[in-house]
Amino acid sequence: MISILMPIYNGIEFIEESVSSILRQTYDQWELIIGINGHPENSDVYKIAKEYEKKSGNVRVFDFNKTKGKSHTLNAMIRFCKYDHIALLDVDDIWHEDKLKIQSQLLNYFDVIGSNCVWFGDKPDVIPTIPVGDISNYDFSLVNPIINSSSIIRKNLCYWNENGIEDYDLWLRLRKAGKKFFNFKDILVKHRIHNTSAFNAKGNNNKVEDLLKNHNLVREGNKTVNQIKYSHLTKK
Repeated sequence: MISILMPIYNGIEFIEESVSSILRQTYDQWELIIGINGHPENSDVYKIAKEYEKKSGNVRVFDFNKTKGKSHTLNAMIRFCKYDHIALLDVDDIWHEDKLKIQSQLLNYFDVIGSNCVWFGDKPDVIPTIPVGDISNYDFSLVNPIINSSSIIRKNLCYWNENGIEDYDLWLRLRKAGKKFFNFKDILVKHRIHNTSAFNAKGNNNKVEDLLKNHNLVREGNKTVNQIKYSHLTKK
């Protein structure tokens, strides 16, 4: 059983596509927690999201109007989750209908499970290069190895720091703790690239450099920032 977290600040215009991709899942043991953050109480964004509770009894929407930042919102949402595994879906991304069914096969064997993705939107049909299979011993300093909207994580391991690249930070901490990671080679997520996505966020490369230093990690070889794939860094 899987609890799905969808924090929303920007991107409410994409909610129909993202939530519909959850409702179409062939794996039906899920709940969806939508958290609206950074908006006034009972905002239009909250009201739009709240309508999706009518589409399924497995959808719950919460108004975190006093919470700012994606990480703080995710951490607040965790306490409302019923299940022991957490899946993440950014509101502007879309899941393949078999996404949860395929990944659920490994829930008892790995701590973090991801998959490949394909970009759409402003940079369509690009498939980023990430390691696949059992990547527990992969060098995470080379690349952010887990697509955020593909991830399923054991709930007891979930805690995000507010630093703008909270997904990569979490993977690095869990990798250091010796947790087990697996990426399916299947393309189970469509990752939207647009003007407000983290792909275009200024300063993310510098944030990654600082994050790696904080984790006492150094890149191997002569790879430059532009040669490392950061396209799937968490969106705001």
